[in-house]
Amino acid sequence: MLSDSAMFNNRYQRFILAAVVPVFIVYVIFMIFPIARSLYYSLFDWSGFTTNMEYIGLGNYAEMASDKLFASSVLNSLKYVAFGGVLIIGITLLFTYAITSYKSKKLKDFVQTILFVPNTISPVALALLWGFVLNTRWGLVNSSLKAIGLGTLARGWLGDEHIFGAALSLLVWIHVGFFIVVYLAGADRIPRSLYEAAELDGASDWKKFTTVTVPLLRDVIETSVVLWTISSFKIFGYIYAFGSGGCGSDPSPAIRNLAVHLYLTAFGKRTPINRLGYASAMAMILLVLVAMLVCVIRRLFRSVERIEY
Repeated sequence: MLSDSAMFNNRYQRFILAAVVPVFIVYVIFMIFPIARSLYYSLFDWSGFTTNMEYIGLGNYAEMASDKLFASSVLNSLKYVAFGGVLIIGITLLFTYAITSYKSKKLKDFVQTILFVPNTISPVALALLWGFVLNTRWGLVNSSLKAIGLGTLARGWLGDEHIFGAALSLLVWIHVGFFIVVYLAGADRIPRSLYEAAELDGASDWKKFTTVTVPLLRDVIETSVVLWTISSFKIFGYIYAFGSGGCGSDPSPAIRNLAVHLYLTAFGKRTPINRLGYASAMAMILLVLVAMLVCVIRRLFRSVERIEY
C-alpha cells in the first residue's frame, strides 16, 4: 500500500500532466505548426492562392538581400525599437515618479485610468484620430500653431519627411499608459522600510526614486524593454491605419515596419502582388531578428548586478 505522501505525489503528477498536455497540444497546433509551415512555404515561389508551388530553395532569402523595401522595413522596425523604447521607458519612469508621490490612492487610480484609456480604444480609431490631428491643412496641431503666432513651426506632418516621427508619437502615446500601469504595480511591491531608511539619510524624493525605486524595478524595466522590442516588429493595426489615412492607400515605406511590409507583400496593396512564399521568408527573418534582439537585451540586463529585497 502506498503511503499518503506517495499517493499525494502521484495525484499531483497526474494533475500537472492533465494541465500541461492540453496547453502543449494547443501550443503545437497554433504556434509550432504554423512556424514550420511558414518555413516550408518560404522555400517556394508561391502566390498562396493556387496549387502551383515552384521550389526555389533559399531563393526568397537571397532576394531579400537586394530588396530595398525589405531593408527599409527592417530599419524602420529597429528605429521603432530604439527611439520608441527610449521615449516610452523615459516618459513612463517620469510618470511613475510623479504618480508615486501622490498621497491619495484615488488620485493615483484616476490618473492611471486616464493614461490607460488609449489601450482600450480600437487601433484604427486612434490612428485615424491622430491623422486628423496632424493633418497639414486643417489639423489641430498646425491650426493651433498658427493661432498662437507660431505658424512657421507648422509642418507637413503626414509627408514622407515627418511621417515616421508622427507615427512614432502615436505609438508612444498609446503604449506609455500600459507601461505606467506595469511600473506602478512593480513600485507598489517595494517595501516602505527602504524609503524610510532613505528618508533618515536625508534623501529627497528624486533621490529616493533614482536610488531605490529604479534599481528595484530592474526586472520590470527588462520585461518592458522585451515587450516593446517584440511589439515594434509586429505592430500592425496602428501603423497600417495611420499610413493609409482611411482612404485605402498603401502606407508609406517611410513608416512600414516588418509586419506591415510582410502583409503588403502577401495580401495587401491596392494591386495585390500575392507573394506568400516570399512573405513567409520575411516571417522567418522576423522571428530570427526578434529572438536575437531579446537574447541580447536579456544578456545586457543580466550583466547588471541584481538587487534583492
